[in-house]
Amino acid sequence: MARPERKLRLRSSARSDRGRVRQNNEDSVHLWAEEHSILAVVADGMGGAVAGEEASRIAVETIQGKLTTENYRNPEDYRYYDAEDLADLMSEAVRAANQNIISKQISAPELKGMGTTVTMAFARYGGVILAHVGDSRAYYIDGIDGSIQQLTSDHSFVQALIDAGHITEEEAQEHPMRNVLYRALGQSEDLDVDTINDIDLHSGDRMVLCSDGLTLHVTPEEIANAATSASDPAVIADKLVDMANSRGGKDNISVVVIVVDEDNDTWTDALDESTQSSKPITNLNPTPDESIVPLDEAFFNLTRVQKSLDSAPLTSPESAPPTEESTSETPPSADPKEPSAQAQYGEGRETMEPLQ
Repeated sequence: MARPERKLRLRSSARSDRGRVRQNNEDSVHLWAEEHSILAVVADGMGGAVAGEEASRIAVETIQGKLTTENYRNPEDYRYYDAEDLADLMSEAVRAANQNIISKQISAPELKGMGTTVTMAFARYGGVILAHVGDSRAYYIDGIDGSIQQLTSDHSFVQALIDAGHITEEEAQEHPMRNVLYRALGQSEDLDVDTINDIDLHSGDRMVLCSDGLTLHVTPEEIANAATSASDPAVIADKLVDMANSRGGKDNISVVVIVVDEDNDTWTDALDESTQSSKPITNLNPTPDESIVPLDEAFFNLTRVQKSLDSAPLTSPESAPPTEESTSETPPSADPKEPSAQAQYGEGRETMEPLQ
């Protein structure tokens, strides 16, 4: 039996910006939306300028292919899926992306060490399912009291130290290994994917997905305030990115905002054609050189899948890029003063490798 539908409408917007220091954008985002269903993906690439951009692109396009273009699926098709089954499909798509990134490293040795985070949300009729790897984040903002909750857990060295009680949140901000991940796509063929499938949405609620370029400069409380300061998701996304850039924009910044509204029309099992978007959302037959991106013109400045879509100005070309985010193939040591051998690295190295 199909799950009872709620009278909720989902509106969304996305923005990806290279920031004020980096010379390219290694983030990729994807937003695939209908009035009652949304698939949003944020991927933060790492491993060097070209490698990071390639890793995040592969991740987004693989997930997009698995969930939105194989068998010409429409967002509404997924409303009949059980939450656990849909979570499994999302996990499989992330693992497929991981395998494609590893295969690319084998075929192109110059890209060895590349990786990416993935934070993905599938929102439908009052519920959200998440799949997550890395340190990009998903936040839920309560529409009644404006409180904010981080739904995902960072797979980072410093977060493990915080969880173990070795350091505080404040100390983590200055920790020398704050950019080291112990889990990311591209590290190993055996990849664990976190999934959450019991998140309820209500009218007035907000969801924010973001790369760490936002949380580097903007606190969760500030994210909540921005998310509840407007009803237009595009206005909220712009405000969050502008806040991060105004405070230095040290990394690429990607944001997806979902706003939940009351729907005045009843959404029944037999959807009337008049309730469905008249605009095509996904290009199902791209040319070999064309990334699959939403066709709505409003998305072209928001979804950075191709390099040509990244039009954010570089205001500080003379600034040297910061050290690339690094990855480690094993979880960190419990002792913050003596990290494991896998977490130790030499100057200038962009990925973690065990010391021989």
